[in-house]
Amino acid sequence: MLKDAPDVMNIITYQLTFENQQRVCFKLDTQQGVVVPSAGHQQDCPPWTRLEVEQCQNCPLSPEQWSHCPASLAIHEIVALFADHLSIVPVDVQVTTKQRTYCKKTDLQSCLHSILGLAMATSQCPILSRLRPMAYFHLPFASLEETLFRLVSTYLLKQYLLGRKGTQAPDWDLHGIESLYKDLEVVNHHLLKRIRLASKEDANINAVQSYCSISFLVGITLEQTLNEFLPILEDGL
Repeated sequence: MLKDAPDVMNIITYQLTFENQQRVCFKLDTQQGVVVPSAGHQQDCPPWTRLEVEQCQNCPLSPEQWSHCPASLAIHEIVALFADHLSIVPVDVQVTTKQRTYCKKTDLQSCLHSILGLAMATSQCPILSRLRPMAYFHLPFASLEETLFRLVSTYLLKQYLLGRKGTQAPDWDLHGIESLYKDLEVVNHHLLKRIRLASKEDANINAVQSYCSISFLVGITLEQTLNEFLPILEDGL
């Protein structure tokens, strides 16, 4: 039952095994995200995580209340760990959720794309955290088509439930998605600049660049890709 979800569904584990058998494990909580450190701990965070460094033009946070960028705080330890790694490094990845385990042999860039995307969606960033419902049903290494299908399905389910509850008129035309991805394009642009400051090699940079590209493609191909789903859907349900 979904009412039990916070207890049984929130932890997602990524275990990376490199060719030299070195292993790295990350655990992410889709309910609580990454807890922003207290003021005493934030002083130890790298300079590129400070809010005023490449602050997004559409960021609603003020430096008086937030000394650091929430999205950057959520990923800075991961970014630091792979700052001197190349994108093409091969890695075996095992992703474990409560329901199932995913395994894939891929490159480090693709793995980081998935990890960083999940970490940012569960951060306290007021824009990126709008993707938190998708993180709750996380699909590792999702394609553009899978991402779009899950995005629109999640959004329309929300519209249906809110409409039935009577709290707001449903947005069946997906205007909210279009608005969100315009905001994400701005956020991604500035986030990539932060990652460039934090990285010596290209693994982190290309992972975030890939994340930005997927977001951009979702925004510009929304209507076209949705039409391509029609032959799959029209004869079912």
